[in-house]
Amino acid sequence: MKVKTFWLILLKVIGFFLVLNGVNLLMQSFAMLSAVNTMSKDNLLGFALIVILTILIYLFVLWLFVFKTSWLIDKLHLARGFEDEKVETNIELTNILSVAIIVIGGMLLIQSLPRLCQQIFTFFQMKSMNIEQESQTKGWIILYFIQVCLGYLLMTNSNRITNFINKRASSDSTDENKQSE
Repeated sequence: MKVKTFWLILLKVIGFFLVLNGVNLLMQSFAMLSAVNTMSKDNLLGFALIVILTILIYLFVLWLFVFKTSWLIDKLHLARGFEDEKVETNIELTNILSVAIIVIGGMLLIQSLPRLCQQIFTFFQMKSMNIEQESQTKGWIILYFIQVCLGYLLMTNSNRITNFINKRASSDSTDENKQSE
């Protein structure tokens, strides 16, 4: 494995991790937006613009770190000075990406499952005491349920995701080659 391949793998894993944390941040923003009913229209519009800007930034990070990794390595000169050195491994890039996606999905599942159970417990506890904050708890339950499902899907469909990334990255690199000619 060349040093550039190492950087490809590392940046793609970092990109996935950043995007998954961004999804968590985004879901918390939506939960906060639904919880705040007293905002004026100007404040609500400003908050909505911030959320949209956050979505665009995380989509850009996903695109840059996952699909334009080679371009990023070239622009940051990460492989400079290591051109001749090879790291000897017999593992393919697709296998490493699959393992990384499984690990990230597992981390997401491990982080979200206890929170989901806690929110379900809180929901039933509030319901039994007739407390009117059930709607906030429902939002958190939905958020953590989506995260649990996303973690599970990442773990079970890692090969499909890896194949999609490889196809997308190869089509982007062929498009760049055509444009440079």
